[in-house]
Amino acid sequence: MIAIIAGKGRLPIYACQSLLFKQKSFFVIVLFPADNFEQLQVTVGSQIKLISQPFYKVGSILQTLKENFTRQILFIGKVDKQHLLSHVKFDWLAIKLLTSMLYKNDSAIMEYLIQELAKHSIEVISQADVLDALIVPPGVLSGNMTPELEHSISMGINTAIKLSECDIGQTVIVKDNMIIAVEAIEGTDNCIKRGIELGKNNIVICKAARSNQNKKFDLPALGPHALENLQLGQVAAVAWLSSQTLIADQDDFIKKAQSLKITLVSYAPNSK
Repeated sequence: MIAIIAGKGRLPIYACQSLLFKQKSFFVIVLFPADNFEQLQVTVGSQIKLISQPFYKVGSILQTLKENFTRQILFIGKVDKQHLLSHVKFDWLAIKLLTSMLYKNDSAIMEYLIQELAKHSIEVISQADVLDALIVPPGVLSGNMTPELEHSISMGINTAIKLSECDIGQTVIVKDNMIIAVEAIEGTDNCIKRGIELGKNNIVICKAARSNQNKKFDLPALGPHALENLQLGQVAAVAWLSSQTLIADQDDFIKKAQSLKITLVSYAPNSK
């Protein structure tokens, strides 16, 4: 049995659709039911079990996995690291996991969880394997690539890779060949907002994972949501590392970008 651990956003919906298409047996543990429970219910209908479990009750989640004879697990959807700073009552297992780690960065937390799950004979499966249809081949999806944009994108993507390798964030904002904002714990949306406040207009948004990214968790994701609340002229381009980024609602993403005259680039280093 496969368990989907569903965070926020639409990626868990895509994961359910993919597993349904592949006729896999699975159930879903919904960490933030107020965000997407109803949408997930519509997606899977009555044939798939949905279970609400708060993200900070790790012991309860593990017990649920055991009760449902889970052998594989897929982590998908957004879980902000800011939740670790929120005023919630972590259960004993969550506290044990967090206090046993020297560094509480995203990759350290997930790698530790993978090790703990392995002790219970539960394997974590790759996001890229389940959501391979959301990985876009290299190329320009909308707008036009100019030499100036190409230089800014190259700078931004390479910086984003280094940023990710330090487990700080995955998003970098560039303008006029200058790095003006980098993502930290505040998340992508707030990083973009800060980039616009600093750069005013024609900023370039770049998103990438580390070069040795574990594809079982934390693959970068983009979609129409990233372009919400933007105004014409604020963003010149959005670029992402083609081999390691999930693009949700691709058609809507392209249409929204075209309406805002934003160039979309699925970027591969050293490609022409």
